[in-house]
Amino acid sequence: MKKLLALNELFQRLFSEYGPQGWWPLIRLRYAGHNPTERGRNTWYHPNDFSYPHTDEDIFEIMVGAILTQNTSWENADKALGQLFKNHLLSPEKILATSTEKLAISIRSSGYYNQKAKKLINLCRMLLDTPITTLKSYETPKLRLHLLKVNGIGHETADEILLYGFQRPVFVIDAYTVRMLLYMGYFSEKQSYHEFQTWFHAHLPADVRIYNEFHALIVQHCVRVCKKHPLCNQCFLISVCDQRGEYFLKRKKKTKRAKNEI
Repeated sequence: MKKLLALNELFQRLFSEYGPQGWWPLIRLRYAGHNPTERGRNTWYHPNDFSYPHTDEDIFEIMVGAILTQNTSWENADKALGQLFKNHLLSPEKILATSTEKLAISIRSSGYYNQKAKKLINLCRMLLDTPITTLKSYETPKLRLHLLKVNGIGHETADEILLYGFQRPVFVIDAYTVRMLLYMGYFSEKQSYHEFQTWFHAHLPADVRIYNEFHALIVQHCVRVCKKHPLCNQCFLISVCDQRGEYFLKRKKKTKRAKNEI
C-alpha cells in the first residue's frame, strides 16, 4: 500500500493542478466571464472571492440549485436555473404562485422534474414560515435539522446549502467524494455519510474557504480523471494513489453477477 497524502496535502495538490473553482456559481454573475471548471455553458463563477453569497436572493438561488442538482450533473441543473430566471420564478413567492406543472416544465432539464418541483414547493413553504433572514441567526446544528425537516432535502443537499449558502464549516459528502476516497485507498469499504464527514472534520481545520474549495476540487478531479472507470494513467496523483478504482469496479460487477445467479 502506498503512503497516502494527508488531507491538507491532497488539497494543495488538487489546488495546484486545477486552481480556484469559484463555487457556488450565481446567475447574477453570468456576465463575469469566469468558468474555471471548463464544464457547462454558464460563466457564473467567482474564483478566489469567498464573499458570496451577498444577498438573501443569492442564498435562495443556492438552495434551489442544491435541489436541482440532485441525481444529475451541474450542467443540467444550471440549465434549469437559467430557465427559472428567464421565467421570473427565482423567489419563494413566485414559485408558490405558479402551478406545479409549469414549474416542472421550467426545470425539465434537471431530470426527475415532477419530484423536484414538489421539493422546491416544500422548500418555499418552509421559507415563508422561516425566512432566510431568520435562518441566518440559527446555530449550525439547529439550521441543519431545520433543513432536513423539509421533504426533499437530505444530508448532502442540506450540507451544500449550509456550506455554500450560509457559509458554515460543514464538509459536503457526495458521490464524487466517496469515490475518490475509496479509489485512492483512504478507506477500504464504504462508510456512512456521518462517518465520512466526521473523518474530514477531524483531519481539516473548520474553515469554510477550505471546505468550499476542497469539495469543488474533488468534483473537478472526479469529472476529469477519477471517473467511475478511472483514467489512472492520466492522473497526476498516481504516485500517491493505491489505484483501487478497478478493484471496486470488479467487485461491483462480481456482486451484481452473484445476485443475478440467485
